[in-house]
Amino acid sequence: MTQGIQWDDFDEALAAVRDVGPGSHYFGHPHTQANFEKAFFIPKLFDNNSIEQWYADGSKDIKQRALDHARRLLAEYEEPKLDVAKDEELRAYIDRRSREIPAVDALNEEY
Repeated sequence: MTQGIQWDDFDEALAAVRDVGPGSHYFGHPHTQANFEKAFFIPKLFDNNSIEQWYADGSKDIKQRALDHARRLLAEYEEPKLDVAKDEELRAYIDRRSREIPAVDALNEEY
């Protein structure tokens, strides 16, 4: 969507219309198969099931699905491994800067 309308395959799309003709569908046409994933955006958290299936699955609205997804991501999070030498270097930098930067309450009095 951010790229705007793309016309680069317009001739191929028109050829698909001629190939399929009236009264049929495009789902099996090679042009549709090649372009379906980039032409349609369906967010992961949307529920496109029927209302009956939605009820059977617990009637979760988008807010609940988002909270469940966020909680699952947090539960599955694994801290990435950091090279021990880099970790020590970063901690030394933080310690040094903590000593060099004045406390907030001292800013107006000393500086």
